[in-house]
Amino acid sequence: MKVLFCHNYYRVRGGEDVSFEADVQMLRDYGHEVITFTRDNSALAGVSRLRTARQTFWNRETEQEVADLIREHRPDVMHCNNLFPQISPSVYRAANDADVPVVQAIRNYRYFCSNGTFYRDGRVCTDCLGKTVGVPAVLHGCYRDSRFGSAVVAAMHAYHRSAKTWSRRVAMFFTPSESAKGICVEAGFPADKIAVKTNFVYPDYGPGVGDGGFALYIGRLTKEKGTQTIREAWTELDPPLPLKIVGEGEIRGLSDTNGKFPNVEILGKQPMETVLELLGQATCLIFPSRWYETFGRTIAEAFSRGTPVISSELGVMSEHVEDGGTGFLFPAGDARGLVEQMDRLVSDATDITRMRERARERFLQRHTRERSYAQLLDIYQKAGVVAAATATQPETVVTPR
Repeated sequence: MKVLFCHNYYRVRGGEDVSFEADVQMLRDYGHEVITFTRDNSALAGVSRLRTARQTFWNRETEQEVADLIREHRPDVMHCNNLFPQISPSVYRAANDADVPVVQAIRNYRYFCSNGTFYRDGRVCTDCLGKTVGVPAVLHGCYRDSRFGSAVVAAMHAYHRSAKTWSRRVAMFFTPSESAKGICVEAGFPADKIAVKTNFVYPDYGPGVGDGGFALYIGRLTKEKGTQTIREAWTELDPPLPLKIVGEGEIRGLSDTNGKFPNVEILGKQPMETVLELLGQATCLIFPSRWYETFGRTIAEAFSRGTPVISSELGVMSEHVEDGGTGFLFPAGDARGLVEQMDRLVSDATDITRMRERARERFLQRHTRERSYAQLLDIYQKAGVVAAATATQPETVVTPR
């Protein structure tokens, strides 16, 4: 099988970039030919806002480039990861014109929320969910604290909804969790065209021992990720459990040189090999996110090493973390709740052993590469069937030429 893969890299590397590269390598390892078409947001430095806005709506240049790739390689399917903002949905038409089925991954909520997170002013916000035009996003400047940028994204959403871009030009969507799929359906996406393909962890390092005597946080140091909850909790823990933090971001106050948080060590960005080693040593993973994650990749990584997860009880986290089985749950943003669950975990070594076994079982059931590969092939097959069934339908919407 030939697959054309499209992805727009973020300025700060995140889970979507990792998922793109993992899926590409997986397909190649299984013997498929993969052609990649990428853009990188680091190239936007110095580009005018007007040009970026135009590309966001419909990028004729990328449409032509993808059309050329399709003519050259004749892929069996086009798999789109992130298209925002440089690639744009224009590439759908290039595939449609060549009768190539389009599969679109939904790994954030950009299709329904201007900042892609359903998070504003320190709380979950779904004010734009289901709305034709995201006026609240514009009023609050949700995209990069810019009303202009938010207006561009909201207008893009409204345009493509009215043009029926998502329903007519994409054969199949997939999300990494049932929770994310439910939000897509609530937003008006057709349920029969949305599949679930879970993220996977590869290579599998096997279960760790968990003898490091520390808790671990992995992720961006941003408010929506719950780093403030961590800071508050670690001032209350008695006795304090050392915490190692892997990640970068805007919040620097989780550790300082004055001894205020002597048990917190920020390790910065680390290679995946180091992350998985740390997970195997950790007593637990802390996942205090305060927004609707689409998956929570580090939870799967923790489970692969048999490491329990103490997570906020919100959306997909409740789907993955079995309270009392593979970890514990606490109300999002509740530092006292996090402290209580930490105390609960470390007070019983037998309980930790049982949880480690259960976490490893959950990984083998849900997050292996073999399972994700089978799910992806099934999605490609369904996309081919859908595309063939709709190929004879007349074009009833107008998109830019």
